[in-house]
Amino acid sequence: MAMESVLKQLESKIEELVAAYRDAVDRAAEGETRIAELEAKLAGTSEVKDRLAELETQRDALAARLEKVLGLIDGVLGEK
Repeated sequence: MAMESVLKQLESKIEELVAAYRDAVDRAAEGETRIAELEAKLAGTSEVKDRLAELETQRDALAARLEKVLGLIDGVLGEK
């Protein structure tokens, strides 16, 4: 009978370990999904930052061109 009791305890512990392993695998899969979501979000943020830098460069170029045009206008008006 003692052997039967030990075997039942061993079986119970194995079942607990299998259940814990399944939970760990499920949590790992959820973690991988979350990591993929965050990486996608980070990539999107990086793209937005790149686009923002491009727009700022365009804005600066446009401002320089406008200043040049205003200088020409001021020059023409000053000649009169």
